[in-house]
Amino acid sequence: MPWTSTDQPAVGRPQLAALLLAPTLILGVFTADLIEPTDNVSICFAYTLPILLGVYLGPGSTFRLAAAATLASLVGSFIRPPEGGIAVSFVANRVIAVTAQWLVAFLVEQRRRNFAIVEAHLADERRAAETGRRFVQILTHEIATALTSIDGQGYRLTKLAPAIEPNEIVARAGKIRDAAARLQGLVARIRLAAEVGRGEIELHREALDARALLGPLAADHEGVRLILDIRQPEPALFGDRDLIYQAVANLVGNAVKYSPAPADIRITVAPSTVMAGTEIAVADQGSGIAPEELARVFEPYYRAGNSVGIPGIGVGLHLVRHFAEAHDGRVTLESRLGVGTTVRLHLPEPPP
Repeated sequence: MPWTSTDQPAVGRPQLAALLLAPTLILGVFTADLIEPTDNVSICFAYTLPILLGVYLGPGSTFRLAAAATLASLVGSFIRPPEGGIAVSFVANRVIAVTAQWLVAFLVEQRRRNFAIVEAHLADERRAAETGRRFVQILTHEIATALTSIDGQGYRLTKLAPAIEPNEIVARAGKIRDAAARLQGLVARIRLAAEVGRGEIELHREALDARALLGPLAADHEGVRLILDIRQPEPALFGDRDLIYQAVANLVGNAVKYSPAPADIRITVAPSTVMAGTEIAVADQGSGIAPEELARVFEPYYRAGNSVGIPGIGVGLHLVRHFAEAHDGRVTLESRLGVGTTVRLHLPEPPP
């Protein structure tokens, strides 16, 4: 027997059949109720049959069918009352039948709710399993890449040890340290993502000068055309200095990775368009994100289809979203393939 777990009834042949059959059955039982003797107990309980068809319809449909069945049952009682007056047995039969109708409706709806809860838990487990799979896949790739670099440079140093020049030792040692730094950064981002997932973010809110806080981002990305546009009086921001800087740094880092060099990036600090407060918008002219992937880009370890060959583990936007929510703010994203992406970090205004 099919059950629906969504807020909207499933569309299909079973639903269409139930929509047509339920009122027909109620009308049929009502007609039989008028024809059969008034003491026919079977007719009283036959009104429960159309209610069972509610399993094919949307939430609450069984209660509506029970109401229709009860109304028909009561109307039938008045149209054709028992000969010789209404007896106690007649009233008892009708009351028991009506009670049975609503009991059946309640049990069906309860079963539907329980099924919806189970389906929701299964969906959560599937998402968790998918997240774990993506995490292992990305982790093994990033670690393998770094270890390959370390092993290759170490092998070259060993092989060339008798005749290697000091400047080459420095260069190869620098490459080994770069690979080690990538591993350290990977571990740090994974640890931070885990802390965020457990809700272990501590905020130290303060009024912040946007230009002083975000201005150094340009120096962190040499060769990038970065424009900082402040449209709010200073101090323009209110929140945790480190988290806001890291959130915007993540957005700028993404913009740089997915934009052709030299990247054109604009950071705009202006009144929020969705809440009372300020928004920090980071806009690029990069590759953009496909429409069907926009709903998933904030999931941990999720990477868009056009990110193949671009370093990253897929936690940047996930962290930004949690940083915003820790401030009681939110993040919005707009993107078009081949045109670019704009991510807006919305922060609430400071308390009076």
